[in-house]
Amino acid sequence: MKKTTVYKWVKRFTEGRESVTDEERSGRPATSRNEETIEDLDMRKVCAKMVQKELAEEQKQRRVTICRDLLERQDDIFGRVITGDETWVYQYDPEIKWQSAQWKTANSP
Repeated sequence: MKKTTVYKWVKRFTEGRESVTDEERSGRPATSRNEETIEDLDMRKVCAKMVQKELAEEQKQRRVTICRDLLERQDDIFGRVITGDETWVYQYDPEIKWQSAQWKTANSP
């Protein structure tokens, strides 16, 4: 928190303020999503991506085959890696289940 914000709050409490919650103010609300709006629009949140918890036997075997193939080819693959320095950067930003959820109407697929 910035010092100026702290000074403003100290001033407000010394002037008699007792509540720490924001006061009502005019203007656009912070969010338009509330229970009433969701019910009026007949919306529900569904997952956009299906994430399997258990793999089928065929899927497990396919992964084993791919891993063995990569292990056999590792010298060929890593022999072609060129680096400018000793820094290795790997970025993988998977989307988790709740991040992929989307709002849908009752009639939408």
